[in-house]
Amino acid sequence: MMRLRQYLTCAATIAGLALAGCTGTNIVPNTGSSSAEANGGKPGPSFTQFTDIPMPSNSSLDMDKSIIFGASDAWHGRLVLNAGGSPAQMYDFYEREMPNFGWSKVTVVRADISVLVYDRENRVATIKLTGGSFSGSVVDITVSPKG
Repeated sequence: MMRLRQYLTCAATIAGLALAGCTGTNIVPNTGSSSAEANGGKPGPSFTQFTDIPMPSNSSLDMDKSIIFGASDAWHGRLVLNAGGSPAQMYDFYEREMPNFGWSKVTVVRADISVLVYDRENRVATIKLTGGSFSGSVVDITVSPKG
């Protein structure tokens, strides 16, 4: 009985994410003139579509590892950022900034690989912080429905 419940929950989640992706809304960061000007005329990603999650100013989106469904403050999925700050700096940034965006802390683990979990309305955000290949850090943000 428990196995059936887990299977149905998993199937419902996958179906919900698939349907959310059919809305026709592209939430992958766009390129704007201000981004192009800041990068010497080369277009770069803009985080303006992610208004409910703080984005470090010294970060770039890893498009190959990110997948987003939905739009505005109702998006779900995974954002992977390459940030210029150390994992400790990114931990302090998210711990300080998430409440400013309406997120409430659920739990945190500060270690070599840190994990911060927040909730807001009907969504949960999990932020995993690891060291980058050469410098900086990788910020992996997963936002999913609560429940």
